Amino acid sequence: CRSKCSNESEKSNLISAKLSEDDRFYERAVYNTLCVVKCKKSVLGSRMDRLVEGMINEDFDRRKPYDYLQLCYFKMDMFKKAADAAATVLAVQPEHEVMKSNLKYYLAEGPVNAEEVVNLELQEYGKEYILGNVAYNNEDYKATITHMEKSLSLFYEAYSACRHLCENPFDQGWFPDFISSLANHYTFTLRCKRRCTWQLSNLFGEIKDDFFYSYFNYLQYSYYQEGDTKAACEAVASALFINPVDEVQLRNKQFFIRDEGASEDYFVPRKDVVAFIEREDFEERLMEFIETNFLFLKDDEFEDDDDIDAKLPLGIRKSKKIKSLEHRISENAKAARKRAVDQFKTVSQMGIRVIMTERELGGPKRMVADGFASVLECMVLTELTKLAAVEGDGYKHSSSPHTPAENFHGVTLARAGLMVHANLISKEALELILKVTERCRDYLERYFNLIDPLYFAFTHLVCRTAKPEMSVNRSASDLSHEVHVDNCLLQDSGECLRVPPAYTYRDYSALLYLNDEFQGGDFIFTHDRSGLSHQAAVHPKCGRMVGFSSGPENPHGVLPVLDGSRCALGMWFTHDETFKEYERTLAEKLLNKLNIDT
Repeated sequence: CRSKCSNESEKSNLISAKLSEDDRFYERAVYNTLCVVKCKKSVLGSRMDRLVEGMINEDFDRRKPYDYLQLCYFKMDMFKKAADAAATVLAVQPEHEVMKSNLKYYLAEGPVNAEEVVNLELQEYGKEYILGNVAYNNEDYKATITHMEKSLSLFYEAYSACRHLCENPFDQGWFPDFISSLANHYTFTLRCKRRCTWQLSNLFGEIKDDFFYSYFNYLQYSYYQEGDTKAACEAVASALFINPVDEVQLRNKQFFIRDEGASEDYFVPRKDVVAFIEREDFEERLMEFIETNFLFLKDDEFEDDDDIDAKLPLGIRKSKKIKSLEHRISENAKAARKRAVDQFKTVSQMGIRVIMTERELGGPKRMVADGFASVLECMVLTELTKLAAVEGDGYKHSSSPHTPAENFHGVTLARAGLMVHANLISKEALELILKVTERCRDYLERYFNLIDPLYFAFTHLVCRTAKPEMSVNRSASDLSHEVHVDNCLLQDSGECLRVPPAYTYRDYSALLYLNDEFQGGDFIFTHDRSGLSHQAAVHPKCGRMVGFSSGPENPHGVLPVLDGSRCALGMWFTHDETFKEYERTLAEKLLNKLNIDT
């Protein structure tokens, strides 16, 4: 739809034909939009506006379905299909050790030749490219030309399709003015489009940096062998347009001029190559401009502190490296001790006290404590939700994700950071969220005596508000939040499947309550999916935190909120630093910069 409509809008008779370039652009955008809406409606019907979750797209990008298929085929003794499915996964995850081992097993145990194994997701341009490569190695230059020219044409089509697929919806996280909104969405799509060449250059599980260039290297030699000097020179010129200092093609150019009688007029690059490279160069320069002039963070600020080798100068003596490490460990230990003392003082000063333990709560790794936020802090955070929260933020934009009887308004750290950056809320509000949640994380880590540190995986300030018209005669089983487990999919049988879309990396969870001016809304621990019976109930109040491990030992839910708004800070933690909350890092860097600037 996007491709067809883009082409049609370019041919439209414009009302703004005599007006400015901007007017013509926006008029075409209107025609393009109308065309896309009609096209999607004709193909998808009522599903036209359905968004595919990012995790699902990621699973398909990583060829996750083939991970399941290779195992199913193996169970059915279909070794060739199992090998093909495994190879398809390895094409995008070449370091997947389990899949490499599986493929070796299928080749060894089944009647499968390695030469027959195929990548089931290989696009048509890739198939033609491989055929051209084979023909070239067999010195069949006529077939090489046929396959490479066809592959090149299909590559352009795949490149265009990839770029159109980047034109997806984009949650800006705030409400910018018209031009800012346009620029933000354009930048979002541009980042995606910049990856298309990289993605299409991966045929065999690794990126081939010179993939586009290689077409013309094959073609110049093949045309020469077939006696077509002009076409060979055009291919040389195209290769040089891609890389003007390539020594091989510079020598080839001299060869054709000196030995084949070619003139300079022969060396004109193909128009489609010029257009492709000029677009790539323009977008690269534009992205550099955006990243230099708009972002308040530098990439090196996100370097992994543990990656010390990468930061050391080449040739550094090992003893010096060890001394540097020892110094860092010593400094880290001092900082950790100071933090522990400071936190202990904070706990003592605030009067944090445990009010319910595993015994009262009826299960392992559960606790409830009061005193994690003052009345003033609760008021500020609650007011922040009224000012900054958006319906469904943090819930994939669903305003009633768990029950139609309540509305959910949320603020993620990403949204809060953007609003601070845009001067819509004060930086002190963001600092308060970070300070209060860190207070909870540290206490939880020490209360459960955890050896491995807890990292924030997700932080969410959210209020759930009862709809008055739906509170009358509301069923007790219409829970505000259904009974669930935080890191696995709870089944009616009681089994909990630790598979996507569950957040399988979450290890501990906590909720800090901010108010009690509402009816209902108690937090419950229960193994009863209906929520009608429970092991323990926790009534929210300002500064009260419930903390627990995120596994199947702690199924939980929330009873219906019957009147008013129930506000809380949700926190989910992980031991796996890979899943550390990126938005928190951004928020911290933003605050550091603002504090330096002031």
